[in-house]
Amino acid sequence: MGVSLFKKIYLFFVYRKNLLKAKVDLKLQFNMRIDNVYRFYTVLNIPEDFFEEPYNIRKTDIDVISSNYIKSFNDRISLFLNTRGLTELYKLYDIEKVDKYSYLFVFGYSLLDTKQIVINLIYFLVFLIILSLTLTPIFLIFF
Repeated sequence: MGVSLFKKIYLFFVYRKNLLKAKVDLKLQFNMRIDNVYRFYTVLNIPEDFFEEPYNIRKTDIDVISSNYIKSFNDRISLFLNTRGLTELYKLYDIEKVDKYSYLFVFGYSLLDTKQIVINLIYFLVFLIILSLTLTPIFLIFF
């Protein structure tokens, strides 16, 4: 059986509170930032010390070496977040390759997609504004 909507909202506020408490440590230890929908993200740069001379290395070798470094980084973040009371309240949304040796990590709330909720809320507010603008002249005529 799934978690009720009220429980998800309650757990979101717990997630938000614990995330904001850990904001300074996330910034100092992992160079992570928190956006307006309470996702946290960073760009991980793989040190070039892990790689041989650039002309000797293939793209597949870069990906294999990077995957080990990415896994260790993800393990360190998971351990940090679990000790801060965020166990099972976060998930890794995306890992995107930004550059040859750089990866973007995006984490967020695990029970709801906060970005999609904000987008739907904006659409709803635009709809209400348009509706109120179209109905206002009608009310002015009758009242």
